[in-house]
Amino acid sequence: MEKRRVRLTINGVVCGLITGESEAYMQSLADEVGDLMRQIMTASPFITREAAALTAALSLCDDAHKNGDRAAALAEKNEELEVEAELWKEEKVELLKSAVDTQKDAQLAEKAARLESENALLEEAVARLKGIEQRSQALEDENAALREAAQAPSPSPKVAALTEENRQLQDKLVRLAQAGQTAQTENQRLQQELALLNDSLRQAREALRQSQEAQAAQAASSKPPQPGPGAPRAESGKRRRKNPLRYEENLEQEGMVSFFKQDDE
Repeated sequence: MEKRRVRLTINGVVCGLITGESEAYMQSLADEVGDLMRQIMTASPFITREAAALTAALSLCDDAHKNGDRAAALAEKNEELEVEAELWKEEKVELLKSAVDTQKDAQLAEKAARLESENALLEEAVARLKGIEQRSQALEDENAALREAAQAPSPSPKVAALTEENRQLQDKLVRLAQAGQTAQTENQRLQQELALLNDSLRQAREALRQSQEAQAAQAASSKPPQPGPGAPRAESGKRRRKNPLRYEENLEQEGMVSFFKQDDE
């Protein structure tokens, strides 16, 4: 890169530099330094221009060191990420290989499942064949039994009579069972009616007892009190008539004498 002389103005100070950068870029740096110096001089009015320049240089140097540390940390992090990326790539390759193996395993599993289904169908066919054989054997046995029954002589009249009697007894037993069930149902119905009658009788007795108690209470409240044995008898409103045959002074005065003997005084 070709180097050239550049003239810059920083906070009123003109300086010349030889650099390979463009003049516009260098002037932007000069403007940034000038702004920083003006901020420092505004914050500290009594500071000199040289001290402000040194302070600005220290601040920019501090920023440069910190940015360098950040850049180093970022570079280290970038290296770690690159290593992880390499590991991920290796794992990706292994996963692709395992996917191929998995596809092969899936094909084998599908083939095994198909063979198992065919085996199950064969077992079902064998089971059906055994069932057909058993049914055929049962039909042959039944056919043989029918042949023997056809060749056997007809039953005697006594056996037929006993069979008929047995059937009649079974019918009679069925009728008796039905009659017993009917009688049991009727007994249950009568017991229910008896229970209802007992409840009605109990309620009637209770009502009669309550009525008698009410009548007794009413009679006791309306009866006048009886006098005691020592209480004097109340005088009647009517005057008691005396016996005219007894001796009476009033009668003697009127010229009538009692026939009853008077007691001596």
